[in-house]
Amino acid sequence: MPIQNPIHAALRGYKAAFSGLSPEAWVLATVMLINRAGTMVLPFLSLYLTEGLGFTLEDTGYVMACFGAGSMLGSFNGGYWTDRIGSYRVQSFALFGGSILFLGLSFISSFWLLCLGVFLLTAIADMVRPANSAAVFEYAKPENVTKAFSLNRMAINLGFSLGPAAAGLIAALNYQGLFWADALTCFGAGILFTAYFRKRQPRQAREAKPRGRSPFRDRSALAFSALVLLFAIVFFQLVASLPLYYRNEYHLSEPMIGLLLGANGVLVVGCEMVFVNWAQNRIKPRFAIALGCVILALSFASLNLLEGVPNLFLSMGILSISEILAMPFMISWITLRAGNASRGRYLGMYAATYALGHILAPIIGTRMIAGPGFPSLWWLCVGLALLAALGFSQLPPATGHQSQPSRPR
Repeated sequence: MPIQNPIHAALRGYKAAFSGLSPEAWVLATVMLINRAGTMVLPFLSLYLTEGLGFTLEDTGYVMACFGAGSMLGSFNGGYWTDRIGSYRVQSFALFGGSILFLGLSFISSFWLLCLGVFLLTAIADMVRPANSAAVFEYAKPENVTKAFSLNRMAINLGFSLGPAAAGLIAALNYQGLFWADALTCFGAGILFTAYFRKRQPRQAREAKPRGRSPFRDRSALAFSALVLLFAIVFFQLVASLPLYYRNEYHLSEPMIGLLLGANGVLVVGCEMVFVNWAQNRIKPRFAIALGCVILALSFASLNLLEGVPNLFLSMGILSISEILAMPFMISWITLRAGNASRGRYLGMYAATYALGHILAPIIGTRMIAGPGFPSLWWLCVGLALLAALGFSQLPPATGHQSQPSRPR
């Protein structure tokens, strides 16, 4: 049997990973790529507040918690209104509304107005998340739903790799420019989305009115959300505490911090689609998610056990592996669990759980930093990630009503 050229084998693997996706799936992914390429304010928000505006760590934690609180409200509302009026209207409103609010927020510097402005911003802008996820399902070919979700995540992570890297350069010149760049990308994403989808009908019809089961009466979905919250509290130290750690402990510049954060997106973009294409019928989702949590714990443990800037990149690489293992199967699980009539609300709860993680992560992170310090925070992250791993390993199978070959079991 002839030996296969590894380069040709790798290329075939990439081709197989991206084959069979609908044109709408590609456009939805492009919309999220443009939108998330504007992820410039969030990675540097803690530095902007502490260094640009002179806020204390405690005040910084509260402003970033408002970011999460607004995101939580936006996620619930986005899911609810997606079931009511459809994903198209919700996404259009969120993208154009977010653009206006990003621009307005750049002119605010007082603590209370920033809290209110950040809350309103994410309450509007983050309505796009459950609506976009619902649209991915609606426009995907039935046999490629999981791959369509992975494509969307790849676009989001590519945007997140480009955004912080560019943001590091912009922040070194002017923090206010970060808000303008986010406003521009939201507007550009809105133009592309409305131009392409204005007259298109979904491949899979949605319910005209919200019916079906509520996620708050589904014990398995609630248990799943609690475990996702543990994961999110740890994972979102990526933007809540790691930039402060890089600056305070290693005295890194804004461009270097942006490079470190952007490395996460580059690794996920390069590997996730191929992994999902290989693993979707080979690994039980709950085990992939649990293993991802264990590796997440290892990432934060390495910050205490190893020293030096190269080890910061190693830790970021380990964190990226955990994301590749866990997140694609998380959204697949909750989407299948929902069934057709309640998809928006289930996805809204899922997005809101991550938003709650955005609230708790900076509060916990900044208080731990101001008190016992970074090492104690990293060990706490290790413990929470291992607890989540244990819970996910006991997760029941999803019981969605739609059928597709890659349904988790």
